[in-house]
Amino acid sequence: MMKKNVKRKSAVFLALVLTLSALALPRVNAANPVDVEKNDCSIEFKTSGDDKIKADLNTAEVLVKLYRVAEIDSFGEYTAIGDFEKLEVSALDAEKASSAKEWEMRAEKASKMVKDGTKVEASVSLVNGIGTTEKTLPTGLYLVMAEKTLTSRYEYTFTPYLISLPNNYYYGTGNDDWVYDLTEVSLKPEQKPRYGDLVIEKELLDLNTTFGDKATFVFQIDIETLDHKKSSRVVELTMEGEPGTKQLIVKKIPAGATVTVKEVYSGASYRQISDDPEAVTIYADEMIGVRFVNEHDGRSNGGYGVNNHFEQDEEGQYQYSSEEAQ
Repeated sequence: MMKKNVKRKSAVFLALVLTLSALALPRVNAANPVDVEKNDCSIEFKTSGDDKIKADLNTAEVLVKLYRVAEIDSFGEYTAIGDFEKLEVSALDAEKASSAKEWEMRAEKASKMVKDGTKVEASVSLVNGIGTTEKTLPTGLYLVMAEKTLTSRYEYTFTPYLISLPNNYYYGTGNDDWVYDLTEVSLKPEQKPRYGDLVIEKELLDLNTTFGDKATFVFQIDIETLDHKKSSRVVELTMEGEPGTKQLIVKKIPAGATVTVKEVYSGASYRQISDDPEAVTIYADEMIGVRFVNEHDGRSNGGYGVNNHFEQDEEGQYQYSSEEAQ
């Protein structure tokens, strides 16, 4: 059988060789024509990233959808179809660095062409970081879109890209045979931290109104993430009008962090009568609460201030600035 050389042009970039998320090098010195009648192709996907990212993603299920955006002919040329008929799918020169960026832009345009009724050619769930489509894919050019994935601590998004079936390993191995069952095709994740909120609840049993009807309390929040990064925040809560309960919401604490809260200033004439709360763990998109109870200690000092005027002394204690009292 006479072999047919196809010009060294690139449709997309092959993750099998480059371990990137944009795939494919059809039309690269292909030895034989594409078997356009094949409809039993498949793709095996895997997640990529460093060991920590892959281990975290292994705790979740990653859903991938494939849309067939173009047909391929025996020479490796594409013709856009269906909802993607206006997509530019002409071959690009594989030797030009700009080709990779151009295919990324085309993939982004293709993702915006997806409608509610656009046919999903195949879908696959990655469990423990790996998943394979059924052997039911016809040849063609495919848009790969992985859905946003949530773990207990992070949110992952995946850049859409285009991949060709068949493909070949020419740049990696020099072998120009067409491959109709692709393996170890990487999904490249972008990681964003998730956060939760801390609720500090203050119950004041009685209120000293000698110098007004306000009392300010200051709390130190010590935060340690699962990566053992430590930070602290100081916040204030003011009670006014009458005794009762009030909540302060402290937002955007990293999910998974261990949080310890202490009341470092209890108002000028109040004392904390509840035990210090135990350390709590912050969960993504949830509110985790701690509670403090105070009562008037019998003194007539004013109890209102602003947290910017509580200064930490040499012993690490927060002292009230009396000049701001009311």
